[in-house]
Amino acid sequence: MAEIKKYSWDQVKREQLSDTFVRRMIYGDRVMVAQLDIKKGSVVPEHSHENEQVTWIMKGKLRLTLEGKDIDVGEGEVLVIPSNVKHSAIALEDTLDVDIFNPIRSDWINGTDSYLRK
Repeated sequence: MAEIKKYSWDQVKREQLSDTFVRRMIYGDRVMVAQLDIKKGSVVPEHSHENEQVTWIMKGKLRLTLEGKDIDVGEGEVLVIPSNVKHSAIALEDTLDVDIFNPIRSDWINGTDSYLRK
């Protein structure tokens, strides 16, 4: 049986991926939630992954490009990105983003997510 755990974002390790991008992650066996602090102008290069992704903007605004189409996602809005869809993003404002993935992002856990690290 899986272990029940309770977390506080304030106690989760901050991972500084670049000057403009900070990530915190919590995950179980099959689902991951990540809190991303993204500064205005920060770019997430185009990439894709097998993981289904739900992006929930807590504050700020991102412009995501999915299959060549731009979609602005702002405070209180949620975007579902299906598996294997190529996407990129730029922060139009300082943004607090919560991303949920199934299955968990093993590349984020083991540090092989070089497209995010600068």
